[in-house]
Amino acid sequence: MRIVDPTFGTPVEEDTPTVVAADVPARSLCLFSNSKPGANELLRGVAGHLEAERGFAGIGFSSKPNAAAGAAPDVLDHLAAQYRMAVVAIGD
Repeated sequence: MRIVDPTFGTPVEEDTPTVVAADVPARSLCLFSNSKPGANELLRGVAGHLEAERGFAGIGFSSKPNAAAGAAPDVLDHLAAQYRMAVVAIGD
C-alpha cells in the first residue's frame, strides 16, 4: 500500500504551528480501525509517517471486532479517556 501526502508541494506558511507541542502527553494519539480490508495497513503506514515526520511517540492502536458492527460505547469511552486525538481508518 502506498500512502501519498495530499499536502506535498503546497507552500508552507512560516507561522504554521508545530503539530506536536512540548506539553502534549506521549499517549496523545490513537489510531482506530473499523476492520475493513486495508484499514490496519493504512493506519500503520500513517503511524510511521506521524512518528518520523511529526514527532508523535507512543501512538496507540485499537480496532472494532468486525467492520459490520459499530464500536462499543465502552471502547470509545476508554479511548477518549486515554487519548486526546484519534485517526480513524475506514479502509477498502
